[in-house]
Amino acid sequence: MNLIIHYDADGGFEDEALALARRLFAHFDQAIDSLALIPVAESEFDLYLDGQLVHALSQSGRAPRLADVLAVLGAG
Repeated sequence: MNLIIHYDADGGFEDEALALARRLFAHFDQAIDSLALIPVAESEFDLYLDGQLVHALSQSGRAPRLADVLAVLGAG
């Protein structure tokens, strides 16, 4: 599984993005092939799984969570 987290570091999402990455690694461990944290200039906090947008702050009004990935995988 390949995960990408886009986050706005200037908007205060860096700590949340790092915490999400830790939770993802703790839960999925070696099932993760790659996990990228990508700071962006826009006010974003988005999570992608294998190229598919799993969760977007702009659409939901909240930060992505581990449960968003579990829901996509049918395990949540």
